Amino acid sequence: MRQISAFILGCFGIIVTSYAQTDSLTVLGEVHIVAYQLKDSTYTKNVVVLKDSVLKQNQASLTNFLNFNSPVYFKENGLGMVSSPSFRGTTAAQTAVLWNGININSQTTGQTDFNTINTRGYNRIEVQTGGSSIADGSGAIGGTINLVNDFSFGTGWQNALFANYGEYNTYGLDYQTQFATKTFSSFIGIARNASDNDYPYPDTDRHNVNGQFHNTNVSFGAATKLNKKDTLKVLANVYDGRRNFSVPTPNALKTKYTDFNTRALLEWDGRYKKFNTNLKVASTTEEYRFYGNIASERYSFGKVESFFLKYALDYALTNKMLLSVGANYTHNDGKGSDIASETRNLTAGIVNFKHILSEKFLYEIGLRQETNDRFGNPLLYSIGMSATLNSWYQLKLNASKNFRIPTYNDLYWQGLGNPNLQPEDSYQAELTNVFQWQQNRLTVTGYYNSVTNLLQWVPDASGISRPQNTNNVEIYGVESILNVQKSFGKHTVTGAATFVYTVSENKDTGRQLIYVPFYKWTASVGYQFKKLTAYYQYLNTDEVFTTTDHATEHILDSYMVANLGAEYNLGKDNTYKLGAQVLNLWDESYESVLNRPMPGRNFNIYMQLKF
Repeated sequence: MRQISAFILGCFGIIVTSYAQTDSLTVLGEVHIVAYQLKDSTYTKNVVVLKDSVLKQNQASLTNFLNFNSPVYFKENGLGMVSSPSFRGTTAAQTAVLWNGININSQTTGQTDFNTINTRGYNRIEVQTGGSSIADGSGAIGGTINLVNDFSFGTGWQNALFANYGEYNTYGLDYQTQFATKTFSSFIGIARNASDNDYPYPDTDRHNVNGQFHNTNVSFGAATKLNKKDTLKVLANVYDGRRNFSVPTPNALKTKYTDFNTRALLEWDGRYKKFNTNLKVASTTEEYRFYGNIASERYSFGKVESFFLKYALDYALTNKMLLSVGANYTHNDGKGSDIASETRNLTAGIVNFKHILSEKFLYEIGLRQETNDRFGNPLLYSIGMSATLNSWYQLKLNASKNFRIPTYNDLYWQGLGNPNLQPEDSYQAELTNVFQWQQNRLTVTGYYNSVTNLLQWVPDASGISRPQNTNNVEIYGVESILNVQKSFGKHTVTGAATFVYTVSENKDTGRQLIYVPFYKWTASVGYQFKKLTAYYQYLNTDEVFTTTDHATEHILDSYMVANLGAEYNLGKDNTYKLGAQVLNLWDESYESVLNRPMPGRNFNIYMQLKF
C-alpha cells in the first residue's frame, strides 16, 4: 500500500518545493538549432539547471545542496564524511560528475565524494537524470552532474563575500571577485569551510567523536573574446581538505584522511555562421592519504594524473538539421601504496544528428565508438524524440546504451584486483510528459534500466572481498519535478518539486539493492516581500536495506528532515543580506548509513555582501 501511494504521488506531482530555480533546455519552433552548443540528448531528456541564487541558501557541500533540491539520493557517513549519490536506483560509481564538461570522477574508486565539492565555487549546476554515455563517457549510467563556471562581459568590477557560522563551531568563508570589460572577463574565488563536528547523537548520551574537518577551495577563470566569433577560456581549481573519520563505537581506532585535487582547463570556442567548434584541453590530479591511526605518521596513498582532449564540431546542414561530430582522448597515470604504476588510454569518436521536422516535432540520434586496449570497442547509441502537442503539453522519449569501465582499484589493487573484469552495460528507456502553463512547469517521467555485468566487491570463501562482475539489475520507476511561481502585488511565492519512486532489483534474488529507497521526495515553499525572504525545505526518504538478505535488524528507518530560513536585504544599490537557518527543524533522529547518526536540530547564521 505504501508503494502504491508513493507511485500515485509521483505521477500527479503534487509536492511543491521552492528555490530550485530551473531552466529548460528544450527549444523548438523558430529557434535555429545551431544556436546552442548541444550536448547529447539535450532536447529529449531532462536537464535541470540550478542557479547561484539557490546555491547561496544551502550549506556549502554539494551533498546538502542536491539532497534538498534534486531527485538524487545520498548516503552520508555522518555530517561532512564520505557521501555517495544514487540516481534512479544506481550506484555512486554510475553517476558522472563533470567540471565544466570534464569528468572528475575518481579513477581509483570510480565515484565523486560529494562532500569534497564546494558549491560556492560555481554559479550554475546542471543535473541530468538518466544515461548520457554518448556525451559523457564511462560512468554516466544513472545521471550526470555538471559544475559550471559562466563568464559575463561588460559588468566591470564586482565583489561578493559570504560568511556563515553555526553550531559545533562550524564556519564558512567565501570571497569572489570578478572583473569584466566588453572583451575580457576574469574571476578569482577562495572558500574555506571547517567544523569541530562534535554534535550529540539524538536520543543518546554519545557525541560524534573524531569528526572534525576543514577544507579550502581556490578557483580561477579568465576569458577573452579574440574577435566576434572566437573566445578563449582558462579555468583552474584547487581543493585541499582534511577529515577525521568519526568513530562508530567509543573504542574504535581514530583515523584521518586528506585530499588534494587540482584541475586545469584551456578551452577554445568558435561560433560561426554555419558551424560551432569547441576544443577542450584539460589536466587533473587526485591524491589522497589515509592514516589508519591518527596518532601515527604512517599512511597509505593513491595518486592519479589525467589528461583530457575533447573536440566537438556542430555543422548546420540547414536551419533545422544539425550534424555533430567529436573526438575524445583520455590518458590516466596512477599509482599508490596498493597499486603498482599503471597507465591507460581511452579514445572515442562521436556522431550526433538532430532534426526539427516541424515546429512541433524533433528527433535525434547519437553514436559513440569507444576504443581501448583492454575492454574491447563497445558501440554506444542513443535515440530520442520530442513532440510539442499543444501550447501546454510536450512528450519526450529517449532510449540509450551506456557503460562503465572498472576502476584502478577494481583492476590493479595488489592481491585483490581482478584484471579480467568486464565493463558494466546499461540499456535504458524513458518517457517524459512536460506540462507548461505560464511560469509553472511539471515533468513526469517513467523510466526503465537494465544493467548487466554489475561490478561489486564480493567476499570469497575466506571472507576477503574481491571485485567481480556479478548480478544483473532491473530498475524501473517514476520521477516528477515541479516548478511554480505566483506574484501578487509586492508578494511572490515560488516553488519546485522532486519526487522519485524506484524499484532497483537484483534479477537473481528479486530483492531491492541495498541503500536504494523506494521513494524520495523534497518539498519546500518560499515567500518574498520587498527585502524579506523566508523559505521552508523538506526532505522525506523511505527506509533502506543495508544487507543483501534484507535482515530486519539492519533496516534503516525512513526519515523526514526540514530546514527553515529567512534573510533580509539591508542594501539599496548593493546587496547586504543577513540570514538565519534552523537545520533539522523537527530534531529528527536519523541515519543514511548504518551506525552513522546525523545531527539533530542546529542553527546557522550567515551574511552575504555584494559590492
